[in-house]
Amino acid sequence: MVTTFLRDLGRNLLSGALMVFGQRATRLAFRISVPQLLALFVVSALLDIGVDFARQGPGAVLTLSGLVGEGFYGAILMLFAALLALAFRQPGYALALPVVLLSGEWPLQVVRMGVAFAVGEDHSLFGSALRAEQVLLLWTLFWLWRSAATALAPQRPHFWPRSLAAAALLATPLWFGNILLPDAQWWEEPEAAIARSGDYPSPVAEEVLVKQPELFYDALSSLDEERPGTTDLYFVGFAPYAAEDVFRKDMEVARDLFDDRFDTDGRSVVLINNPRTVLEEPLATVSNLRASLSVIGDLIDRDQDVVMVYLTSHGSRDHRLTVQFPPLELDSLAPDALKQMLDDAGIKWRIIVVSACYSGAFIDALKDDYTLVMTASAANRTSFGCGSESAATYFGDALFGHALRFEDSFVKAFQNARERIAAREKSEHRRPSEPQLYVGSEMAAKLPKLEAELRSRRAGTSI
Repeated sequence: MVTTFLRDLGRNLLSGALMVFGQRATRLAFRISVPQLLALFVVSALLDIGVDFARQGPGAVLTLSGLVGEGFYGAILMLFAALLALAFRQPGYALALPVVLLSGEWPLQVVRMGVAFAVGEDHSLFGSALRAEQVLLLWTLFWLWRSAATALAPQRPHFWPRSLAAAALLATPLWFGNILLPDAQWWEEPEAAIARSGDYPSPVAEEVLVKQPELFYDALSSLDEERPGTTDLYFVGFAPYAAEDVFRKDMEVARDLFDDRFDTDGRSVVLINNPRTVLEEPLATVSNLRASLSVIGDLIDRDQDVVMVYLTSHGSRDHRLTVQFPPLELDSLAPDALKQMLDDAGIKWRIIVVSACYSGAFIDALKDDYTLVMTASAANRTSFGCGSESAATYFGDALFGHALRFEDSFVKAFQNARERIAAREKSEHRRPSEPQLYVGSEMAAKLPKLEAELRSRRAGTSI
């Protein structure tokens, strides 16, 4: 019984694939029954779950609204099939149409999932003149027409008008479905889920609004001034993506490491967007970052001291760092804006670490003789390890979790981290992220002196 059922399901899916690829497939090739219809609804729902996840990306949260959507569109399909069966005076059409239609849906859904994973927000897969979604729309219309035609009993009169009319009716949810049921997604954007979460205070709750100015003032006013005759290292952390806990984890590991091993205790400030820390750490906004750099610029010996800025978040294809903590409306951070902040603050000696997709693009904007820039990826590559369940990003783990724990040289630590990441990506069959390094000529000469001082102070304090 089960074997027969599975064999019939496989036959339906194979016949459906032949149909949507324009191959010969007649109604007799399908096994039309109520159990098969129910099984095909399940297959369709599973594929929809996969497509929605691919579109939302890492950190998305599963919701029940997708189940509502499946029920809505399933009911519409059965209603349309029943109406067409009455109009055509063909009772069997009420069951044959949904079985044939759902049998042929899966190739389109697999392609949609692949496009969503491969292209993301850039749908120009086939060039500017022929976009991916237009190809999929045309293929979807062909699938609807072919299903309507195949399900018709053979040798019925008015075959072409009936098949075209049925396809036109079946296509109406393509144009009006989002109006009737706009939020029928299986996966919800992570920031939307956080905005509704009751586990932690909202960033716009009154207690947070009262506490945040105090936290920011305390963080900046408690910074130690520079020590004459000593090359001080200051640490500024910026983790602005609230929807995924991994960025907070990366930041806390890096801050603790630099406070303990690189003598930034009392000279470090971190800005974090995360529900867990809204009553503990200042928010990571572009304005707070600008103010932090300005205050540090006033504290340091600008000709001697070094400021390290660590940025960890999602990066976009247009080379901006994502800054999100809904329902707040926050500005993203562009490389040129960061460069301007550093210049305005009068910070001369800079170590900039950017852990994000496409972060290699920050190098061109930031590079000068007095700057070192490390990025988690090339300008056209993604980096890995983000996600709500991740303990660390690949770059954060390799650089702060391993390399800099044992290596005094920043350049050697980066090289070690890059090798570690490359080996991990190769073992997981991922496209290499290609972390990037830039060292200005003056910074290259200064680094050995800075590293020697830090090593000497660490030895003197037995750290």
